[in-house]
Amino acid sequence: MQVWEILGIDPTHEISAIKKAYAAKLKIHHPEDDPTGYQQLREAYDQAIKLAKRQQKQTSRSNDEPEVFETLDVRQEDGSEAEDIAEHEEDELYDEDDGPQRIPRMVIWQEQDKERDDPESQAEHFMERVEELYGKFPSRIDPNQWAELLNSDVVWNINLQSGISDRLLDFLEEHYFLPKEVWKLLDSAFHWNGLVAEDKESFLEQYPKVHRYAFAESYEAANMGYSLLLGAGEIDHEAYLHYREDAWLALMKNDMPAANYWLQKAGELFDADPDVIRLEAEYGWRSGESERTLAMSNRLIQLCPDQVDGYLYRSHIWMQFGKLPEAVQDLQRILAQFPDHMLALSLAGACFKKLGDLEKAKEMFQRILALDANDIEAVLALAEVNALTIKDLRARRVKGNGRAIRQVYRELGKTSLLKQLKKAAYFFVSYKWFSLICIVALHFWIASSFVKHTGETPSAYWREVVKPFNIMTISSASEWELLPPEATAVRVKLADASYMAIQEVKAKDDTGKETTKYISLDEAKKQGLQSNITGHICMGYLDGKAILVVGNYKQAKEIYDSRRIELEGAVRPMPDELKTEIENWKNRSSKSGISKPLPMSDKYIYAVTKPSKKALPSLPLRIYFYLFILGLFYISVLRELRRVSKFLFSYT
Repeated sequence: MQVWEILGIDPTHEISAIKKAYAAKLKIHHPEDDPTGYQQLREAYDQAIKLAKRQQKQTSRSNDEPEVFETLDVRQEDGSEAEDIAEHEEDELYDEDDGPQRIPRMVIWQEQDKERDDPESQAEHFMERVEELYGKFPSRIDPNQWAELLNSDVVWNINLQSGISDRLLDFLEEHYFLPKEVWKLLDSAFHWNGLVAEDKESFLEQYPKVHRYAFAESYEAANMGYSLLLGAGEIDHEAYLHYREDAWLALMKNDMPAANYWLQKAGELFDADPDVIRLEAEYGWRSGESERTLAMSNRLIQLCPDQVDGYLYRSHIWMQFGKLPEAVQDLQRILAQFPDHMLALSLAGACFKKLGDLEKAKEMFQRILALDANDIEAVLALAEVNALTIKDLRARRVKGNGRAIRQVYRELGKTSLLKQLKKAAYFFVSYKWFSLICIVALHFWIASSFVKHTGETPSAYWREVVKPFNIMTISSASEWELLPPEATAVRVKLADASYMAIQEVKAKDDTGKETTKYISLDEAKKQGLQSNITGHICMGYLDGKAILVVGNYKQAKEIYDSRRIELEGAVRPMPDELKTEIENWKNRSSKSGISKPLPMSDKYIYAVTKPSKKALPSLPLRIYFYLFILGLFYISVLRELRRVSKFLFSYT
């Protein structure tokens, strides 16, 4: 059967095995990534559960019936087991000429009473009734039918209640689309809120969907309506409700393509659900589809004229289109119903300001400040309205305007600069205290990471990064002596230069550690180290000062041929090994031309490779991540500073 192929298991009546297979396949066929595969998986799962429960019932009956009908063999003519009588029409059981074709299963009333008293049977019957109520959408959303079921004796049986509660929670974790009224009835009967209070984390881990729909007020999908779906006709209500929830979740994640997909899927089944139309309007507004938002707003107002959402979305669009009177009309409808609606007051104030009705605009922003005196947007808007009022009064130059202007200044609250600074600081900190804390913490984390991975503080590291690479030109012995002891790149001309037949050799010692040796060319050949030569030692003079150079073959040959050279290299302190070899060279070379001690410098030039900037340690990826987050917080803080500065300057 294809059901088991989709689930990826062999046929079984073990419900736990079916659930495990479904959970494993759900990771592959996620509803957002593979909606078609998810729908097939869900249908296969539901069918497998039904088959398993039916098989368990048949197994239970087959174990009991032989004891009652030991001599009764209920078989069809073809030898197969007979099915329930309810699954066949009555005329199939009898033939007018030949009599009964097969014997229907008989019911022993004593056994039926016994089964009815069995606790497991009572619990099973209760769950069958739950599935029946949920399976038919009209009964699913009818609190009266659920109340009637929850008033049955089995629910109030202390010995059965715990087991029924667990089974019901398992069922509802997968079938959770119920109105809030029904969830409240279920909670009052089984006291799940007590389980949440005792161990919320455990309950959330085991029953996340139940928690969202029964207890999480912020989960808006759980608060959407159901009654209007009765007019949707014969649709797959469960699929529709999944589409509706997925559309809301996608909007919460700001995943606009996914939101559009799920909204389209929901609209294909039913297009008159106010909750989905509201999501459509929100999607249109966020995605910049003004015409779509306007159409959905009009539809929402048509379906729910007493709700404010449609008017609010439409007022945004009217303002965007420049139709300010129409926007004001919609906003006044909202304020007539909800006088303290902050967003409607703010939008109305902005409309009146653009229309030039400064008194009405001032009234709107003053109403906001009466509700929240620290609303900086309202403070800034009111200051701007008052500034426009002063400008307008001065432009008209009508008698009595001076008194009116002074009145406006009093409303502006002209106070000392110190008080205004304190108020501005309060606004800034109250809005951005979390960002400021994060900025300080990120600075500490970044500094510690820099020191750990580079050995430098961030400022020292970046100074080294931006510092230009400079090669100093040395033209005299005095300049050479003034060079710092650390490595410095120099450019120098050496005269009377000579190749000393001393080689720099990189070789490994007995322990395998690489060492640098300075030996004669003959010794290098004797030890077979010609392939390990990394530099050739030469000597030249700068104002009578002998300077050693470790150069490459090309440089050594140029010195040998012309006895002079201009080169670039890094200045390094002379190692003891090189000093020792120079002394040996003096002693063994009678042809070196040296008859008195040379004024030899204690520094030498390493010119094997061109000098370059010191390589800095690379930074780990997490430092770049910290820097990115820090930049975002700084942008947020700077924007808030800009807003606060507007507030400050509006009073000065």
